[in-house]
Amino acid sequence: MMQSIDRIVVVLAVMASVATSMAIVAKANDSVSLSVIEGFGGVPLNVAEAGQPGNPGVLFIHGNGQSYLSWHNQLNSDLADDFHIVAFDLRGHGGSGKPWNIESYNRACIWAEDIAAIIRETGLEKPVVVGWSRGGLMAMHYVRCMGTDGLSGIAMVASRGRLVEVPLPLDDNPARISQVQLESGDLAENLAGAKTFAALMTADLVDDDWLAVSKAMNIMSPPYARRAMRSPTLDPNGDAISSYADLVERIDVPFLVVLGDQDPLRDSGQLGNAFENALPQAKVLMYPGVGHSPFLESPQKFNADIRSFVNSVSRSK
Repeated sequence: MMQSIDRIVVVLAVMASVATSMAIVAKANDSVSLSVIEGFGGVPLNVAEAGQPGNPGVLFIHGNGQSYLSWHNQLNSDLADDFHIVAFDLRGHGGSGKPWNIESYNRACIWAEDIAAIIRETGLEKPVVVGWSRGGLMAMHYVRCMGTDGLSGIAMVASRGRLVEVPLPLDDNPARISQVQLESGDLAENLAGAKTFAALMTADLVDDDWLAVSKAMNIMSPPYARRAMRSPTLDPNGDAISSYADLVERIDVPFLVVLGDQDPLRDSGQLGNAFENALPQAKVLMYPGVGHSPFLESPQKFNADIRSFVNSVSRSK
């Protein structure tokens, strides 16, 4: 009984902290519109938009256990003056639907269909897709199932997207341990995992308010969905996907890679070299002193680089 009470107290304390932090983030969101779009299988997808439809489009896709709020420094920036910006919560995350069955997560084309629905229903016109961490893998699911004809360019942020091979964190790495905790049925373990993983998102603490929001986003991705997403992902033929190296020759749109040289989740130097070897046409940018979240840690530089990339692909159409 005491353990249950302790857990309730912990959850209430987290909720109170997050409510304050969310209010701080929300102050800047007057220019961002929210809607719900139906994804594959009728799953509701929470969508945020800024800027003017008809302008060059940019679709931001967040990473593991995050949400559209990860991109608040882009949605609420001057990028919206010139571009049509869209971000959304992946299924199983944030304010989007969280189906129970594994079959709602373990097929590449389900994620591709969700992205296609977002592009279609928001009126994005051949957008640049920006995928952060797992979001880069989502972008590659789209390329596998839909091709590149509907895209103007691809930007991978702290992501390999299974296009290239680099050493992954060992089982005793804090990031891997945090994922085990977040998949647990024990709420106390979930909270501990969220705290650890949120702290790993940046090289240095951005601020306490954002850390609270990041922890909350992790908790909003439930253990059963996380376990389903960790299961082998199947291609259109029903075969498990271990690598997307075969997609390299199919990527015929401009390609940008943004990395932080202090990323605790992988060796960014190795990742940058792997991309340069696999995709010589790719532009690789390394941010000094930045960790896993360049768009959050160095938003002005990141936004300027995205602006330059989108403008360059728009001129080449």
